[in-house]
Amino acid sequence: MAKEQEDYDWINDPFDEKKIAEEREHMGMSGTSKTFVGVGCLLFVLGFIVLIGLLLFGIL
Repeated sequence: MAKEQEDYDWINDPFDEKKIAEEREHMGMSGTSKTFVGVGCLLFVLGFIVLIGLLLFGIL
């Protein structure tokens, strides 16, 4: 048990809430970026569905 406590890194504490909040803020995307990613995914899915529909009906 004492060995585990000696190996614990107090400087880089993985449970430090302030550090976690800072990392999330630094790594997170802005609202605009999330919107663009969402719209891009939606357009991709719609385009894929249209392509499959055209292939099934033999238009392409």
